[in-house]
Amino acid sequence: MSEKNTELVKATWQTMKWEEGEKLNNLARFNELIDRQPNPRHVDTNQYSQGAKYLPIRVVESTLRIIFPAHQIVSLSDPLVIGNSVVMRARIKVLHPVMMEWFEYDGVGAVPIEVKKGHSPLDFDNINPKALHKNVPAAYSFAVSNAAKKIGRVFGSHLNTAEHQVVPVANMYQQTLEK
Repeated sequence: MSEKNTELVKATWQTMKWEEGEKLNNLARFNELIDRQPNPRHVDTNQYSQGAKYLPIRVVESTLRIIFPAHQIVSLSDPLVIGNSVVMRARIKVLHPVMMEWFEYDGVGAVPIEVKKGHSPLDFDNINPKALHKNVPAAYSFAVSNAAKKIGRVFGSHLNTAEHQVVPVANMYQQTLEK
């Protein structure tokens, strides 16, 4: 290989290394963004679930729009009745802003079907007339929220986890870069 070609190859490799390094830096910054806890003002408490913390679906959808301008939410199933619950599956497809590739996250949501007071949860003759009108969208919202939690802490994935059980992604990247 001529000296000129050798210099061209070296320059190309240096550019590629710089671009990969820049991509890694951008990826680390992006991961820090999605590894943050959600704004405490947006966190609600579910009084029917032992005080579990959660993000309302509107917050999840708004956060998706901000972080992933190119995203799509898809229902993966018709509503299913399992036991006395309505179950839905959803998939979130996002265009990763650094990797420029599509990623998919699946979630499942279930909501008990409401029956008239004093009746068995499996007594379908006594289903509250408006129950499915409320329960199907609620199950779908839970499915979307559960899918979003897989993206990162900013979507509420660790709201009900003790802090000592969580290893921040940023720390893992820093440790990897230092090696």
